[in-house]
Parts: sequence; C-alpha cells; structure tokens
Amino acid sequence: MSEEKLENTLKWSRKDWVLLAVNIAIFAILFVIFNRKLPDEVASHYNISGELDRMMGKVAFWIMYGAIGILLPSFLAALRKIDPRKQNYNKFAQSFYVIRFAISMFIHGIMLVIILDNLDYNLPIQNILLGGFGLLWIVIGNYMSQVRSNFFVGIKTPWALSDERNWRLTHRFAARFMFIAGILMFASTWFVGQTFVVVMIILAGTLISSLSPVLYSYLVYRNSNTEA
Repeated sequence: MSEEKLENTLKWSRKDWVLLAVNIAIFAILFVIFNRKLPDEVASHYNISGELDRMMGKVAFWIMYGAIGILLPSFLAALRKIDPRKQNYNKFAQSFYVIRFAISMFIHGIMLVIILDNLDYNLPIQNILLGGFGLLWIVIGNYMSQVRSNFFVGIKTPWALSDERNWRLTHRFAARFMFIAGILMFASTWFVGQTFVVVMIILAGTLISSLSPVLYSYLVYRNSNTEA
C-alpha cells in the first residue's frame, strides 16, 4: 500500500465522524434533560451487589461522563495512527467501528442508569449493568475473529503478533469463547437469583474468555515449532 493511500485510509471516515456526533448528541440530550433535576451530589459508583458506595459532585459527574462517553471512543479511533501495523486496520474497519459503537452505547447506557437511579427510579441496577456487560461481550465476540494483526485491538500475545496464522487461529478461538461467555453472563443476570452466583459467573466468564485465548495462542506456537 502506497504512503498516500495508507494516509487516506487512516483519515477519519464518515462513520468515525458520525459516531463522534452521536456520542456528543446523546451526551448533550441527557445533559439538557437531566442536569437541573440531578442533586448537587450524585451517586457515581456501585459495588458488585448493585449498592451505592461512592458519591461525587454533579459537575464532576458530567465531566467524567463526557471524558468517557465522547473522548474514549475517539481515542480508540486515533490509535490507528500510531500503530506500527496501521495498514491492517483497513482490513477490519467495519468490525473496529462496530466494536467502538458497542462500547459507546454501553457507556451511555451505564450513565443513563446512574442518572435515573439518582432520580429515584426503581431500576434493577445490577441486572441492567451486568446484563449490559454480557451484551457487550457478545458483540465483541461476534466480531473478534475479523480483527487483523495490530498492537492495540484483540489478543496481543507475542506468539500471535509474530505469526499471522497464530493470530488468525487465536482470534477465531477467542471469538467463540467470548460469544458463549457473553450469552451466559447476560442470561445469568436475569435468570439466576443469587447475587453471589451471578457475580461469580460474570467474573469466571470474563477471565476464562480473556485468558484461555492466551493459552491457546501459546499452544498453537508450541505445536508449530514441534511440527517444524
């Protein structure tokens, strides 16, 4: 790929600008609707049981929300510019966009739930937040197999980064595990009654689906060396 073509590929696309505009619009709408209704001190953090354990000033809350909801997805898009394998992002541009979009909607969902809880809406916070995380895991898992070799997105083991075949096999494996784990996590939040059991399922699903691809990547590397 020529330098000029690569530079054009890495420029923000219309979808990138649309996602930024959507994030700004959602933030602005929630701010206009709810800012005056919120108390000066708002709940900002909950423990694994869904119980409030931290407060913060309203201004600080909106600043935090803006930084996470608007700047974080934009920062992820900007990482393409400094990745040594920047040319590969064009090979999974749609998947990268969907993953960033899913992360953005998850963040806005969390913030909306927190806002509504501060306004005394009776919401099943634990179910919504943990269930939302399960849905996010499903989306990421659904697109993980399409991620191409890079230094910022995916399962970045030394064996996968140094071998295209290893990367491909590792991410196919990770995609299946994350998708299944996400389904189990989402289902557990609504159909398992005990909070402790739900939390254990969430933690186990996250850890197993994150760490097992690392082990698999090493096994692929070891088997490749044995065959050689």
